[in-house]
Amino acid sequence: MNRQKILFGSLVLVFIAALLVYQTLLPPQMNGSAIDPPAPVGDFSLQSGGGPVTLSGFQGRYVILYFGYTSCPDVCPTTLATLREALSRLGDKADGFQVIFVSVDWGRDTPQYASVYASRFDPTFLGLAGSEAEIDEVTRQFGIFYKINPPDDGGFYTIDHTASTLVLDRAGNLVLTWPYGLQADQIEDDMRALLRR
Repeated sequence: MNRQKILFGSLVLVFIAALLVYQTLLPPQMNGSAIDPPAPVGDFSLQSGGGPVTLSGFQGRYVILYFGYTSCPDVCPTTLATLREALSRLGDKADGFQVIFVSVDWGRDTPQYASVYASRFDPTFLGLAGSEAEIDEVTRQFGIFYKINPPDDGGFYTIDHTASTLVLDRAGNLVLTWPYGLQADQIEDDMRALLRR
């Protein structure tokens, strides 16, 4: 009887150990939507307040790419603030990421203004802008929708745009998208999982 208990207990322990090993070999579950296999997206060049910036200049780091506009009343500032909070939780590991804000408001947002806007959330965030043709090309490249709405009587207009955030791996491939509304702790978890790759 004791032998059977010992054998059964040993089998249970072996099963638990095998299950733990199996779970560590599985890729981590992400809070965002993983792109598998990673999708090559190509390069682009847009203007910051300090001059031209190319996407390929960030090879070796994860790039967090967000398309919005500086006059956005809610979604854009909320997203950038959430990204700042998630990155602040990473400490020194935040250096593995570069946040790039691309303005789709080619009529109002200059490179200088986009840069100042992004850096208000975090000094490491880059803000980029371009001409209508440049923004159309980059948004097409990444599958980003935007539509400038008719202005009100005072000339102010809003822009409907994709609210998701894109994550590119160290080689510049699209690997993950975060929908609008994820919390900072969920984004932080995904960032930590990416850094383990």
